[in-house]
Amino acid sequence: MRSRFIALVGLVLALALVAAACGSSDSGEESTTSTEATTTTAAAAAETTTTAAPAATTTTGAEDLPPLVVWADDKRAPVIEAIAPAFTEATGVEVQVTLVDNDSMKDEVTTKAPAGEGPDIFIGAHDWVGELAASGVIAPIDLGGRDAEFTETGLNALKWEGVQYGLPYVTEAVALYYNTDLSPEAPTTLAELTAACDAAGDAVENCLGVPGGNDGGDAYHHHPFLSVLGGYIFGYDPATGFDVEDIGLGNEGAIAGATVVETLVTDGYLASTNYDDAKNLFMTGVEAFWLTGPWEVGALQDQSDVNWSVTTLPTIDGNAMMPLVGVQGFYLSAFSENKAVAEEFLLNYIATDETMLALFEADPRGSAYVSVIDAVSGDPVNATFALSATTGQFMPNVPEMGAVWAPVGDNYLALRNGDIGAEEAATLMAEQVATVIAEG
Repeated sequence: MRSRFIALVGLVLALALVAAACGSSDSGEESTTSTEATTTTAAAAAETTTTAAPAATTTTGAEDLPPLVVWADDKRAPVIEAIAPAFTEATGVEVQVTLVDNDSMKDEVTTKAPAGEGPDIFIGAHDWVGELAASGVIAPIDLGGRDAEFTETGLNALKWEGVQYGLPYVTEAVALYYNTDLSPEAPTTLAELTAACDAAGDAVENCLGVPGGNDGGDAYHHHPFLSVLGGYIFGYDPATGFDVEDIGLGNEGAIAGATVVETLVTDGYLASTNYDDAKNLFMTGVEAFWLTGPWEVGALQDQSDVNWSVTTLPTIDGNAMMPLVGVQGFYLSAFSENKAVAEEFLLNYIATDETMLALFEADPRGSAYVSVIDAVSGDPVNATFALSATTGQFMPNVPEMGAVWAPVGDNYLALRNGDIGAEEAATLMAEQVATVIAEG
């Protein structure tokens, strides 16, 4: 692989120098044509000549390349920094890791990459892929026939119009944390869950903690209720992707799911709690169940004296609750001048057993890398969250998903607060999403 990479770098540099010597025209159109021709010629040469360049010459060429710039948050950055020296030693290309908060990553890349100030590689959520691919911010990634190393969900979530746009490394979905003092047995059905709350009596201040009440709407945590009896956000076909004209938020299944939420509220099992309220009640031992994701495992281990475990979501009328599955991956900037270098780094330094395991250990969520899933399968918590992700639907990765969060979250919030009923909530969220999409 290294010889192929070095030859490619040497050829690209040589052809670029020839193009620079010949391309003296001031015409923007002629310059663009020259660049396109050079790129095509370089690619063709690299395709047919993979081992021809002498090592001494190409090593110098690699060192002349600009640094490989990687944007990552504070949890992933140390792992990438740890593998960077080996890559630099092998290729002569320096790796610069820049700390960028995940919450601002997409906006920063969208703004700075077109101006030449962005990264070559950055890490982000899979639901960005439609927007970033459609706007030309990210470039396709060739996994080199290594699809079997990743989960199918992880790969599909980072595809847009059938093209792979990211290297997946995380899949995550919510499951059900439970207080083993208040509920010694893991409930497998919603009826068993409410029965456990009844048995706990006054020891329970709140039975089921589901974020998305009080003062904060939350479409994400309510998706298991939306989906369990046949509701959905957008219709999905693996061959064609999501159909944003097929909105299932107000169908009979969605209304039935909202009715389950309404009944839980009316019967006193589900209080109107936002994320922090639900978390605090569970952490202090007065909430029997808490529906959320693997990102809270560390907090429970470090900050709580509660005896707890985790199980998959309970069934309702024999139907499995389907959580939204989130995927995170490494993206390649379309504006990168180091695409060949970046793919070498991703495929042979990131997509390895050691690096993927280190990334998991730095932030223990479900992995999209098969060998890591196997390595941590003996841990029941990790195994449960991995299983939960296999039963869910990966979050729609189309740009229209931006129209979903507020209407769905706001109407579930109104339902939780008793301001509207189940049918009205489902109907309104479907109508509002359709309106926002239609208005562009």
